[in-house]
Amino acid sequence: MRNKFLFFLLTPLVIWADSVEISDGSVLHGKLLGIIDGNLTIQTSFAGKIKVPVTDIESINSDKELSLRLEDNRTFDGIIEKNEGNGLTIRDSGQSFMFSEIKHLWDTDSSDPLILAAQKNALAMQMKWKHAVGFDLTGASGNADSFGLGVRLDSLYGNKMRAYDFYFSYLNSKKKDLTIVDETKFGLEYDSRFFEELSWYAKTDLENDRLEDVDLRATAALGIKYSWMETSDYKTSVRGGAAFRFEELGSDSVKSLSEPALDFGLEHSQQLKKFIFLESDISFIPSIEDFSDFLFRKDTAFILLLDKEQDWKIRSGIDGTYNSTPVPGKEEMDLKYYLRVIYDFD
Repeated sequence: MRNKFLFFLLTPLVIWADSVEISDGSVLHGKLLGIIDGNLTIQTSFAGKIKVPVTDIESINSDKELSLRLEDNRTFDGIIEKNEGNGLTIRDSGQSFMFSEIKHLWDTDSSDPLILAAQKNALAMQMKWKHAVGFDLTGASGNADSFGLGVRLDSLYGNKMRAYDFYFSYLNSKKKDLTIVDETKFGLEYDSRFFEELSWYAKTDLENDRLEDVDLRATAALGIKYSWMETSDYKTSVRGGAAFRFEELGSDSVKSLSEPALDFGLEHSQQLKKFIFLESDISFIPSIEDFSDFLFRKDTAFILLLDKEQDWKIRSGIDGTYNSTPVPGKEEMDLKYYLRVIYDFD
């Protein structure tokens, strides 16, 4: 019984070993994690990790040895104490610093933030493979009203500066034992960032669609991509460049197409909730000679994560192509909606 009582008394001393006093008079108790990018982070038991701007800090109290780095990159180690001004003093050294002077602060037994940042950057620069396989339950409206099954494979090889993106998809639908959709697509895109928000891209898409009487539809594009808006919750990019369109049609009534074109696009991804995302990819490919002759493509979907590791997800969306000059007897719009179960792996 006595041991339990002693544990009860000593536990708060362990949990609340560090404290931060805010300029409004409030005090946060917990584990001091450090100062990076002008913010102090403290781990609390009631609200998890809390970030406090150093400009709002009145004092810091800790009984463990800490390391700090100033803006001029001088580094000091020791136990810190409150000084009379808005700052801290290293015990038995006579060294005092204002909070505004501190660039980094961390536990001496932990890794230096500069080393951690270098390791993180080196890891981000490593070229890595990421794969995904998905199985679709699909429907179609336009040239046919049907349901079918499909498969899609995606592979990405890259880092934060450049990437190769491959995809392959196959969709087959039947109605009354009659095959009415038999569509195969393959694509490759290469992105390489060369200046801040700017990158250049090269991409090609190949398609075979028996329903549209398209033996081969190929588009190739080369241009510039601009990362318009980018935060931790959403990213929007726009692109523009030169393209080339080629179509080998299965109908004798329409001649094949081979002509230069332009490529314009918008890519958007956004985290709506903790486990819900929105992704959209829109392309507009007009002929250089006649802007009324164009292809318009879009794939917009909601993504629901099914596990914490984010390996399994459900993608539900609309994938469509509008061809302003279709084969005679076929509709301009070919629209498909789908429900895809996806598994991601390295």
